[in-house]
Amino acid sequence: MKKNQSLRIAQVAADYYRQAGPDPELSHFEEWLNTLNEPMRNYFRKEGFEGAKGVVDFRRFVAEQNGQGLKEYMRRHLSGSDYEAWLQQNP
Repeated sequence: MKKNQSLRIAQVAADYYRQAGPDPELSHFEEWLNTLNEPMRNYFRKEGFEGAKGVVDFRRFVAEQNGQGLKEYMRRHLSGSDYEAWLQQNP
């Protein structure tokens, strides 16, 4: 992957997380915890809801729960070749 292509992809991914929709709710946090394996579940349970709000995986979970999937967002906002390169790195 070329440097310029990597930068374009990174920008679109960053935009996804910035626009990822409404703020997470406590119910999202509880649901997300149930998707994690130990020891991650225990770690984030100790960190708590406030500690998880900035975690990229949690933000993606919330966005997807709200109908904003990452793959679809990337497909819509990247060129065909950039999307294919992104898919190669994120199967």
